[in-house]
Amino acid sequence: MIPLLHILAASLLCIGSLLVSSSLFTDSQIVPKWVVTIAVCLLMVAGSSCCCLLGIRDKVRNAVGIWGSMFVLFCCLQALYGILQFAGLLPSPSLYPVTGSFDNPAGFASCLCIGIPFAGFLWKSPRRSIRYAAWVAVAVMIIAVVLSESRAGMVSIGAVAVVWLWRRLHGKYRWGWYALLVLLLCLSAVGYWMKKDSADGRLLIWRCSLNMAMDAPLLGHGLNSFEAHYMDYQAAYFGEHGQQNRFALLADNVKQPFNEYLHVWLNFGITGLAALAVLAGWLIRCYRRHPNREKRIAACALLSVGIFSLFSYPFTYPFTWIVVLWCIGLLAREPLQHLFRLPKVRYAACTVALAGSLGGMYLWAERVRTELAWNKASNLALMGKYQKALPEYQRLAASFADNPYFLYNYAAILLEGRQYAESQRIALQCRRHWADYDLELILGENCQHLQQPEQAVACYRRASQMCPSRFLPLYKLFRFHKERGEQEQMEAIAREMLEKPVKIKTPAVLMMRREAERSLASPTSP
Repeated sequence: MIPLLHILAASLLCIGSLLVSSSLFTDSQIVPKWVVTIAVCLLMVAGSSCCCLLGIRDKVRNAVGIWGSMFVLFCCLQALYGILQFAGLLPSPSLYPVTGSFDNPAGFASCLCIGIPFAGFLWKSPRRSIRYAAWVAVAVMIIAVVLSESRAGMVSIGAVAVVWLWRRLHGKYRWGWYALLVLLLCLSAVGYWMKKDSADGRLLIWRCSLNMAMDAPLLGHGLNSFEAHYMDYQAAYFGEHGQQNRFALLADNVKQPFNEYLHVWLNFGITGLAALAVLAGWLIRCYRRHPNREKRIAACALLSVGIFSLFSYPFTYPFTWIVVLWCIGLLAREPLQHLFRLPKVRYAACTVALAGSLGGMYLWAERVRTELAWNKASNLALMGKYQKALPEYQRLAASFADNPYFLYNYAAILLEGRQYAESQRIALQCRRHWADYDLELILGENCQHLQQPEQAVACYRRASQMCPSRFLPLYKLFRFHKERGEQEQMEAIAREMLEKPVKIKTPAVLMMRREAERSLASPTSP
């Protein structure tokens, strides 16, 4: 019976963190995965705590192998999902052709890269069919990562392959290991040139992020500081270096630093990085004191996460957290078992865990209720029913007082409803948590309607510096000066629009440029 419980628990966690999506939430891809994953984790903690307090022990010998096999199975299903998307047999939920059940290739590729090392649990099976199935699953996952064009995923797989083969080639065919290392470096170079513009864009993000980190190097800027401040640093960079340098066309509205270690530095400073290094050193010590095949697999999975984290944001997704915590528990199994052999420690920890899980269930239920209500209000707004949506947003404002996405949507709906003063209040509340290009446009429009011309110009200018390739902020400035009859300023903005290089020739951009051309051709026209 207990092995079935392990299979059920692992399956529910994998389904929740990998496959679940729902249009009942404003974010139909990521939030549902977190909702289900947290619910399953809370139930598991509560159940395990009760068993511990009642003296019921888990006597399953191959529990680790069961969990590893489930990771492989569901990652393989996710890979097949992506391959079918590439073949055009299944739709993709985003603009990218291969994303599986995620919102972009980063989440899709990260879960597959993390899942590949767990095939090691199946390669030692006495049954030949299981060993062959494991190799097929690995091949399917690698093919899916390549089809997703995730460069971070390819480098991560290459790094794990080098480490895995090093143990087999080291001391026998040392030249082969060096050849693999050179191959990995070549793969990294190919990844850069495969999407050079995207790679250069990340260099810009890292450069501005480093400027931000150096302003608070020791303790960082605090939790969620990247969203709160990064775009201001990007705007400052282009304000200092001008909008005609090589990064101008590559800059975008950035939500992630594309490097988890840099993210830790920005949030918690060098102190956070030091804590991370101490944890890594402790896990290495735990492995060296009690090495075995299971721990080698866990170490490879953590290596995959570590390499992927250099170029992307795998910790946005719940599956990464599940695997990382599971691997940490496996590597530190002996010290944890030694600690929990003490009855007082064991019962105290189980009591706290049980109480925490029950309290967590209540908070989880409240959060799900508010998320569902937000989605309902958002759908009303999308249908243009602002008068029905606004009372719902007002009722939910206290629950989402620090959620920038909710506050942004609330401010946008108030702007559509021409409640400019209230929209500005909510937008400024959002600005404390979020520096964002689109938010600056809302602030600018509100200032314009509230007869605050200097603030409106400042907001539009800041939006233009945040994303120099965008024409909309300059166009709004152009229309602003035109409506106020400020001919000289209008012509200056029109010339700036015509001199700006066009990244993508959309109909909207061409229309803006034509209007600027007409204003210069007939400057006295209204």
